[in-house]
Amino acid sequence: MPYRYFFVFLVLVSFQLRSQNNDTVILNEASSTSTKTLEQPLAASADSLTIKRDTLVRGQDSLFVKQDSLSTNPGFIVKEEAQAIIDSATIDMYKIFQQGKQTVVVDTTLAIQKEYEANFLRRDYFELLPFVNMASAFNRLGQDFSQTSLQPQMGARSKHFAYFEIEDVKYYRVPTPLTELYFRTTMEQGQLSDATISVNTSPQFNFAIAYRGMRSLGKYLNQRSASVALRLSMTYQSFNERYKAKFHYVSQKHENQENGGITADGIPLFESGDPDFIERSVLQVKLNSAENTLKGKRSFFEHHYAIVHPKDSTGSSWTVGHQFTNESKFYNYQDASSSTYFGENRIGGLVQDDLQWAIFRNNLETKFDNPVVGKLRAGISFSNIKYRFIETEETDLVDNLPLELKANQTFLNADYDFLWRGFNFSAHFNKTLFSERLSDEISLNAKISLANDLYFSGKASFINRSPNFNFIRYKSDYTNYNWHNTDLENEKITSLTATLSHPKLGAFSAWLQRLDNFTYYNQVFPEVPAGEEIPLLPEQLLTEVLQSNPLTYFKVRYTSHYKFWKLSLTTTAQYQKVSNDDAPDSDGIPVINVPEWNVRSTLALTIAMFKKALRVQTGITGQYFTGFYADQYNPLLGDFIRQDQQTIGDYPRIDVFFNGKIRQSLFYFRYEHANASFTGYDYYSAVGYPYRDSILRFGLIWNFFD
Repeated sequence: MPYRYFFVFLVLVSFQLRSQNNDTVILNEASSTSTKTLEQPLAASADSLTIKRDTLVRGQDSLFVKQDSLSTNPGFIVKEEAQAIIDSATIDMYKIFQQGKQTVVVDTTLAIQKEYEANFLRRDYFELLPFVNMASAFNRLGQDFSQTSLQPQMGARSKHFAYFEIEDVKYYRVPTPLTELYFRTTMEQGQLSDATISVNTSPQFNFAIAYRGMRSLGKYLNQRSASVALRLSMTYQSFNERYKAKFHYVSQKHENQENGGITADGIPLFESGDPDFIERSVLQVKLNSAENTLKGKRSFFEHHYAIVHPKDSTGSSWTVGHQFTNESKFYNYQDASSSTYFGENRIGGLVQDDLQWAIFRNNLETKFDNPVVGKLRAGISFSNIKYRFIETEETDLVDNLPLELKANQTFLNADYDFLWRGFNFSAHFNKTLFSERLSDEISLNAKISLANDLYFSGKASFINRSPNFNFIRYKSDYTNYNWHNTDLENEKITSLTATLSHPKLGAFSAWLQRLDNFTYYNQVFPEVPAGEEIPLLPEQLLTEVLQSNPLTYFKVRYTSHYKFWKLSLTTTAQYQKVSNDDAPDSDGIPVINVPEWNVRSTLALTIAMFKKALRVQTGITGQYFTGFYADQYNPLLGDFIRQDQQTIGDYPRIDVFFNGKIRQSLFYFRYEHANASFTGYDYYSAVGYPYRDSILRFGLIWNFFD
């Protein structure tokens, strides 16, 4: 596969950078989490990171020492210059920036949170239930509707979990070349590799290149998945720091073979635990030749110029800026066997549905920053969005419905941020000025440090947005998947969020969200004769678009981390409740399906060995969620749909892990779902889609700081 060669190329480049000089100095590693500011000096220790002497240059936010000022003798360093290095080189100089997120530093610590994030998405799966194969779909065990885009999207939301959005791309500022290699085994015949190289050619310019490649055959028939993602990012600032710019380019592709889940006849065979069917490839599936693909390319550029620089006006600044985005996405579903699982095929041959979503956006803004008044930003944004279906010669337009939808939106937006003695207040405003698809957002956010190390944050927001394009218009070679809903109302989301935390007692968070006109897919069941029950796994999967009555979603979560001696106990418990304000649905089941309880707890032992040269963390993680009507997966739409016929859940998941750290290298061994063989084979990710059996997985994160 091409990505394998690209990965090897990145490794060779990394080692080439490391081989330029053999003289090293030692940089102490952070002993706390990556979000803290670290002030550790340079010192030799067993837990140290090595940095090449000739790459260090002292400057703002980085370290620079001229090569010609140092002796050519590898064993000799000028005393004064060496002392400058020791006083300046700290791990907090390796900074990572993300759009709209807090700046962090490179973190090589061995922590439970890193164990939770050692997966394909490299994020915590607490509210996600993965399908059996990597890079496939994820069912949701929790929701947050305040995290939504104001601009109508293309749909295929299950395909976007692994999609790198603007806020997912990382920018760097490093004193020496930084390389990170990430590896993880997959389910069958494949691997996951993610390599990143970042270099500051000077204090003014940084460039980074990252590439992720993944392939996994899976355990069931027709379940292969593959994912590739190339990310290029650059940052620049002028010598006087008046002009700053950043740019990124992303090209990514996510492919999945789709089998529709195992057949109704295969369900009892799976649940029986019969040794003849432990080899899952013998179970029959609903789709044997279907697959879907999401591709995307994006160019993003943002730059600012300081008309008034803080150095010129006692701390105040005034900047003007411009932001540009050009992005295209393509979604394709095809099935060579022309299965009837989605109903009648109107063309009678190869099914091939193609759609494209593209956005072209410019934003002009100005910022004013004063230490007393605060930060004020105002801007105007122009967006042009196109959503269209690609017609082929074999598929004629028989329904006379439009093949393209457009949204030209002009936004007036503003932000205000105020910080005073531990109290932080921020406000955000976004208003559509001229568009047939109106989208508005207002949010207020407050954070305050209280007595006795208590910390409180609260947020209130209101969102008024147009439904996504896929709910308004969809076209398929399947007759039942063609609609044009022109009467959909705007979704309105009112959200209240609060968090109270303490370093030792843990964090308590609550979400209260009210949704009006919530738009969703609903499963349509074929008519059955009177007196007969609807089968749990019907022969066809049909879908309709609906909007709900006003409903309320309530969620509370408690997170704690307690340590005693070398033991630690990390627990997260979440309770959720969904209710319709006016009247429940006819079946009494809420529109939004989430488990009432979701609990995870990890008991870990962390020890140091071989004079602290090796740190080991081993333990057990258990997770349980109550049974609920989990959404059904629809591979044609690449999305989840509401169903009310069968529940999943109410089964424990136990993982046993053994992790270690040698210098700046982290390795992970995890025996996932270790209890699968003795707690019953009734575990599912969605109706008809079994969850993972017991499997041993290995992962590695290797950082080079030179």
